[in-house]
Amino acid sequence: MIIDSHLHIGKIGKFDMPETVLIEAMEKYNIDFGLVSNIECCEFDSELNELPVNERYSQIQVNRRLLEFLKKNPKKVKGQFWIKPYSECWSEDVEQFMEENAEYFVGFKMHPFHSQIAPTDDRCRGYFEYANRKGLSIAIHTANDKHSDPREVLKVATQYPNAKFIMVHLGLGTSNGLALSLLDQAENLYGDTTWVDINRIHETLMDKNHKLMFGTDSPIDGVDTYKAYAPYFEALQTCGEASYRRLMALNAQEVFNLQL
Repeated sequence: MIIDSHLHIGKIGKFDMPETVLIEAMEKYNIDFGLVSNIECCEFDSELNELPVNERYSQIQVNRRLLEFLKKNPKKVKGQFWIKPYSECWSEDVEQFMEENAEYFVGFKMHPFHSQIAPTDDRCRGYFEYANRKGLSIAIHTANDKHSDPREVLKVATQYPNAKFIMVHLGLGTSNGLALSLLDQAENLYGDTTWVDINRIHETLMDKNHKLMFGTDSPIDGVDTYKAYAPYFEALQTCGEASYRRLMALNAQEVFNLQL
């Protein structure tokens, strides 16, 4: 079984990831299941400008769109509620949405760069407290900008031990060494492989670090996004069956409480 822990739908600026393309990609490359978030909750564009008014939607609106996709594909995907801590924050409406749709949403997604807020900011507290109470996951983009430092994720993972935190990208734009060194500092801290060099992942698995999950950002480069990850399907099996299965499926099943 292969579970992709990092999938998207939605359209913002230069990024366009249609639902149909995502499903086509999963079927073409034999991806059994995936975790999806909707990029239309971005609050700033890649140049750090607030999105124009005609591209702004409330976090409830965006995640309702995702909900419809999830309901159409219940055997293929579960959802991550993409949060908007800069402009909206936690609310009773979000809690009600999560309670009513617990069958479809397994946690939250945060993008510090596109929200211009670090996960340690007080405006994130409500989401994290709820995840901590419910034992949910929180996937957080990490990179080499000031808001996305992996060490910020370690801080909140320590503060909210019942939630499960995923350092997406393991520090995008870095050697990944810092993020990988943090994995053992909190039991509830994990990383994903999105845009991470396969040699780094191979070394980590050979060192018996089993806190990584397969993730790709699909379909960010279209139906064939998975071509860039072809070695994951073959070369990493040399790390041993147990390590490979944990990377490609078992960790995701446990972190996202998936009953597959």
